[in-house]
Amino acid sequence: MSERRRIEGYDLARGLAIWGMVTVHFRLVMAFHARQPAWLQSTLELLDGRAAALFVILAGIGIALRRAGSGTDNAFQKSAETPAAAVAARNDRQLLFRRGVFLLFVGFLNLMIWKGDILRVYGISLFVASIMIRAPDRTLLVAAALFLLGFLLLIGVADYNSEWNWETFDYNNLWTIRGAVRNLFFNGFRSVFPWTGLFLFGIWIGRRLVSSQIHAGRLLGWSLSVALLTEVASALMVRFFRAHSGGLDDSGIVALFGTVSMPPLPPFLLAAGATSLAVIAASLMIAARYPDAFPVRAVVACGQMAFTWYVVHIVIGLGSLVALGLTDNQTLATAVWMAAFFFAGISLISLAIRAAGRRGPLEWLMRKVAG
Repeated sequence: MSERRRIEGYDLARGLAIWGMVTVHFRLVMAFHARQPAWLQSTLELLDGRAAALFVILAGIGIALRRAGSGTDNAFQKSAETPAAAVAARNDRQLLFRRGVFLLFVGFLNLMIWKGDILRVYGISLFVASIMIRAPDRTLLVAAALFLLGFLLLIGVADYNSEWNWETFDYNNLWTIRGAVRNLFFNGFRSVFPWTGLFLFGIWIGRRLVSSQIHAGRLLGWSLSVALLTEVASALMVRFFRAHSGGLDDSGIVALFGTVSMPPLPPFLLAAGATSLAVIAASLMIAARYPDAFPVRAVVACGQMAFTWYVVHIVIGLGSLVALGLTDNQTLATAVWMAAFFFAGISLISLAIRAAGRRGPLEWLMRKVAG
């Protein structure tokens, strides 16, 4: 999507997604075993996975926006397309495929230092998008559902805990072919099944937003309602089965009926998806109402460099924590404040870079290499 067509509400939401991921990852590195205060522990558990879901759904929305920007967003509905539309669609497919290859490559490099990499999943999702870019809305939703069903089938026949050491959060045999495939498609920190389904849902909801079929205020109300109802229903089910376990242990009950991100079962996907839409709707409204507010401009600038900061917060941010010995011996509050300080810093840097008319380094590199 061209710079002049950017909708800053989406960039604001993307910046918030980066803040969420920085917070989750700083907590994992700095205070993995910390459990107090209980309210902060519960808040961070609720944040886990939601920021990644927001990031993935926004990626799908970006595909819909790109199609709208090229004037071919409704080409999939036409029985007889124009030659120009056909060329634009072919260019879109090729661009998505090249960027998918680029992100898959960068993701495997990132995996060498961070087992929670999501860029590989993003790369595979772009491959899928290159095939389905012209698919009708109903087909997109069916495909998104199939990624969820595929995950449910996999978890029914394979051991989701395989290769994981949950005490240390280490993944064994990651660099074997079998381990790498299993991690990427099934039981990684974030995996193709079912996360690519959220990506496809993002394309679908992006089409609705582009065509103004959904008003941001209405979307905010509905998504908050769904998120709240899902969380309440989940909490009630967890409480019920803890009292009537039927042989299930507590971890199994939470995994099946809770809204934890691992494994990403339907309660989590519904809650995380609805929460993501609420953040997107709120961001659209805030960016439209307060476009010149300094905090909004700073977070928007950060969101416009999300790829760069995703990698930098791992390589430099988490790397610095390890180098300074700030690993798993800090309080939850310290981790949260350090994450907030880091995010404020990269937001100010982003503002300066964008004010100079430049893109983020990795955004620039991807355009140079993949288009």
